[in-house]
Amino acid sequence: MVAPRTAITALLLTGLCVGCSGPQQAGNPGTEATSSSENTVVARYAGTAITQAELDSAFAESTGGGENAADSSRSAYRDFLDQYLNFRLKVRAAHDAGLDTLPSIRQDIQSYRQKLARPTLLREEVYEPAARTLYERQKEAVDVSHILIRTSNRDTLSAYRTAQSIADSLDQGLPFAELAYRNSEDPSARKKGERGFRGRLGHIRAGQIVAPFEERMYALEPGETSDIFRTKYGYHILKVHGRRPTEPPIRLSHILRRSEGTSGGARQFLDSLRTEIVNGEVAFSAAAKEHSQHRQSASKGGTLGDINPETLPDPLRKAVASMDTVGTVSGIVKTRFGHHLLKLTGRQERQSFKEAYDSLKDRVSDQPRAERRKANFARDVRAEVRVTVDTTRLLDAANIASTDSLARPLLATDPAGVSPDVATLGDSTYTLRQMARHLTQTDGGAQMTVGALIESFLNEKAIQYVVTRRAQRDPSLAEAMKKYREGALLFRYMQDSVWTAATQDSAGLRATYRRNQDQYRFSERVRTIVFRAPSDTLLQPYKAAYDEDRSLQTPLSASAEDSLVSADTVYVTDQSAEVYQPVRSADDREAIGPTAQEDEWLFMIRDTRLPPRPKTFEEARNSVVQDYQEAYEQTVIRQLRNRYDAQTYPDRLRPPSRAPSPTS
Repeated sequence: MVAPRTAITALLLTGLCVGCSGPQQAGNPGTEATSSSENTVVARYAGTAITQAELDSAFAESTGGGENAADSSRSAYRDFLDQYLNFRLKVRAAHDAGLDTLPSIRQDIQSYRQKLARPTLLREEVYEPAARTLYERQKEAVDVSHILIRTSNRDTLSAYRTAQSIADSLDQGLPFAELAYRNSEDPSARKKGERGFRGRLGHIRAGQIVAPFEERMYALEPGETSDIFRTKYGYHILKVHGRRPTEPPIRLSHILRRSEGTSGGARQFLDSLRTEIVNGEVAFSAAAKEHSQHRQSASKGGTLGDINPETLPDPLRKAVASMDTVGTVSGIVKTRFGHHLLKLTGRQERQSFKEAYDSLKDRVSDQPRAERRKANFARDVRAEVRVTVDTTRLLDAANIASTDSLARPLLATDPAGVSPDVATLGDSTYTLRQMARHLTQTDGGAQMTVGALIESFLNEKAIQYVVTRRAQRDPSLAEAMKKYREGALLFRYMQDSVWTAATQDSAGLRATYRRNQDQYRFSERVRTIVFRAPSDTLLQPYKAAYDEDRSLQTPLSASAEDSLVSADTVYVTDQSAEVYQPVRSADDREAIGPTAQEDEWLFMIRDTRLPPRPKTFEEARNSVVQDYQEAYEQTVIRQLRNRYDAQTYPDRLRPPSRAPSPTS
């Protein structure tokens, strides 16, 4: 279906002004004609008034805004009055014909409502709260240890009992680190020098670890130990040691000298090099390229790129914390990797939530935490409105044993048969067929149980329920839905009453052809065979083959077997695109190209010149249909104006104002 908003604009601007004189125009009598009032009535139909304010708003929208409307001529504004009245008459006729009750129209409007209002709802209720939580948590990093008992390839109950015995030992006062070293199934727990040794993960911030782990580590106070909880990796117990503020990313460069023998040599070398750098005798980047023993960054002048300070080893992090000014060169810093010289080359400012929202939303939208929040919101809605599910009827109709069974048998129900009602939410009733359709549209539906299907289906309908209510209450959404609804009705009315009716009126089309036959003519044309390909090299063999034997059949036969080259016939006129114009001055059977046109290449062979001649009815049919539809529409509009006693009052119009359009 053509987008109704597009249909409205197109139909308003086609200049369908008919019946603009005689009894359909009225003079300027009475008190309604106060031109200074926005309530001035400028047209009437079927007891309905069109005011100056309504017309101003519609005119501003059709011209692209109040500024353009104010710059329009008085005559254009008067013409628009007739066009707008015609639009309102068609919408009224569509309502009177009951088109607004058609299932296809209702479904189209419902789909658009969801498309329009659903993103706003999900942003407010799901993504923005999740992103806000992530944003606030990222201001702190949590120093945490954990003990992991895996559940893969073992009995889940046995794994839980193991975790419970460790928790009991913690309650008895045994050291967390010792229990992690002895019992944790995280391999790093027994690897000295690695992150995770004796369970100590160090500082972690939100977004770096699975949601259940993150939820608990931000809920605990320093020194507290969590309950047993499960993630996709297994059962965990964690302990929080402390928190510290996080810092925005910095841009850092370094020079590394590894300790060989005694560490004094590396320290003395870097100390001397630092003096040269600080005194301006050598650039830091040049010194890094020549002297750094960190190969990955040395070739880039020591650049490490953007770094989150909390991810650095403690000695480096502390050194960076003391470097307040961009350009500062640190003292010598020792780590287990060797001795370092650091330079702060940039510091990012912490983004506001608004600035960071898009990236935060991208991070949370595909995560289970967002789906859980969406499900929780839907369940809250279901708790507030009346929801019923007839599981017995559902199971009997689909011949399924229980709600724990797979829901796949629902797909085998007869699509043409009677589909029983199985659920309600609010004032809506849902059938077994609708639930089966939801199953086909859900990722992983083939493995979904009946119980999970019911939950998923009702959650989706709960969200749709809220979307509908919000669209009705929100003035801007309600206005957008009103325009879309009118556009859908207008399109259907024009399709049924004008376009299709005119197209099927063979006698009227033939009469239009005979009446305007002199207009339906071919100008001089040059029939041309055009070969198209994504590159000129693909067309060179075609050119060579044609140059060799001058036979059209040779390249045409080749293109029929070539998936990358296509051939078609083009009738070139003086109105054709510039790329075809050389054909008009060429000789018959002369080849042109390959020639580039946008994203493709053309090889053209002029066939012959075709003189001007009249078009047959079939050749002119598209133009005839368009002309007859325009005439037919004028007849329909005259009928509607008489039917609804429509009148315009152009003398009451004030000059176009700068009233803002509804969408501005």
